[in-house]
Amino acid sequence: MSQSTATRLTVSLLLLSQIIRLHAAEVRDVRMWRAPDHTRLVFDLSAAVDYTLFSLDNPDRLVIDIDTSATSQRFNGLDFTSSPIRAIRSGERDDDTLRIVLDLETAVDPSSFTLAPNSEFGNRLVVDLYDKEPRPNAAVTAGTGNRSAPQSDGRREIVVAISAGHGGEDPGSIGYDGRLKEKNITLAISRALFNRLQSMPGYKPVMIREGDYYVELKRRPEIARRSRADLFVAIHADWYRNSRARGVTVYALSGDRADRENSARVSQKENSSDLLGGVGGDLAIGNFDDDVALTLVSLQMAWSMEQSLVAGTRILESLDGITRIRKDKVQQASLQVLNSPDIPSILVETGYLTNPEEAQRLNTRGFQQRMAAAIAQGVMNYFYETPPEGTLVAWQKANGITPGTYTVKRGDNLSEIAERFGLSLAQLKASNSLQSDTIQVGQVLSLPGAAPIPASEHTISRGETLSEIAQLYRISVPELRAANKLSNDRIMVGQILKIPSL
Repeated sequence: MSQSTATRLTVSLLLLSQIIRLHAAEVRDVRMWRAPDHTRLVFDLSAAVDYTLFSLDNPDRLVIDIDTSATSQRFNGLDFTSSPIRAIRSGERDDDTLRIVLDLETAVDPSSFTLAPNSEFGNRLVVDLYDKEPRPNAAVTAGTGNRSAPQSDGRREIVVAISAGHGGEDPGSIGYDGRLKEKNITLAISRALFNRLQSMPGYKPVMIREGDYYVELKRRPEIARRSRADLFVAIHADWYRNSRARGVTVYALSGDRADRENSARVSQKENSSDLLGGVGGDLAIGNFDDDVALTLVSLQMAWSMEQSLVAGTRILESLDGITRIRKDKVQQASLQVLNSPDIPSILVETGYLTNPEEAQRLNTRGFQQRMAAAIAQGVMNYFYETPPEGTLVAWQKANGITPGTYTVKRGDNLSEIAERFGLSLAQLKASNSLQSDTIQVGQVLSLPGAAPIPASEHTISRGETLSEIAQLYRISVPELRAANKLSNDRIMVGQILKIPSL
């Protein structure tokens, strides 16, 4: 090689290294999610970066400086509706810094962090813009209200907080096909569970997240607490390194995690707003000495863990027959989302997305409905055993009323019964196929929302009719005929009927 050629090669390598140094990373894309109380921006990067973030006012702006980076993005394809962002612009500064400026409609509380690559995405920079004040026409954060208003007779509803796992930037487990995402499955089952419980007299469900956005793990029990929840149910789907694993598992908090959480609460109690007895009253631990506070928190957590195990057991019992039970006892694990000392909390792993057969079932509306109905039934069985004082369910139990039904007593009339259970007269009549308001003492009325758990098949017993079976599963006789290719209403004992998915 000649000296001139070597010189040119050296210069070329120096120039190349300078270019690489100047643009060590590239911002390849940006994605955005709007949550009820914040907006999340995710910048997809070609490599890990160093960055700084600061706010400016008059007008309100947020500035992100990313060291030795560049981008070809124009950031003009995002929908900023309902977000605090008016526009995003960028430019490279003389010191090889990429500056991204968010022009804001109003000031925000920013938070940011970087994420390492995972199976779906590479390096990322995540910027959360928390609203300082509720935005006009913005969705209200799920679960931020007080305990549900008492019914007309003064009996309150039982509040169940439902937490759909993952969301937004966090897809959770990825299915066997590389496309199915846990965050979508958990949201679908959570919505079905919400609808099921909402239709039951005496229950008020609240959603921790209602759409495709992420809620921090530590905030999920906080939202449940603000709602005065009586129970916290987290819905997830599982993953394993091979496709054979299958079945549902229910978790509660482990004792080791509880001990760590209790100690942390006491050590931070001077600056903490943590409460004890959240479902029955507010008790600030900051008013007590450390030893007393630790004792109180530990006692409350022990009660919460005990009740979590009972609730989880009832849910497992209800799920048996709907799907395979992987572990027949409630498992205990160190899970942050279950760490409330004042709210019994469970996590349901509904199945394995890495198992093709199970994943396909979990992705169907009919199975999601059956799964949600079974979980709801387990929740109702738990609360009927030990109903919270002052609730409609406690009154039902004291008066010998089976949840979902009411036995007519002397002096009752249909409109008073409907009002008592928070129903309209039309709902009650439709649920019981009543053509008039006439009822009889001893008659058992079905309350809307108390349908049995949907099944995929029904084996005919002696004395059953097609119309009775259709009413049992809340479907029409023509739908039942069509699903089973029946030309008339004739059925035989032992015959298996297919039940259409809800």
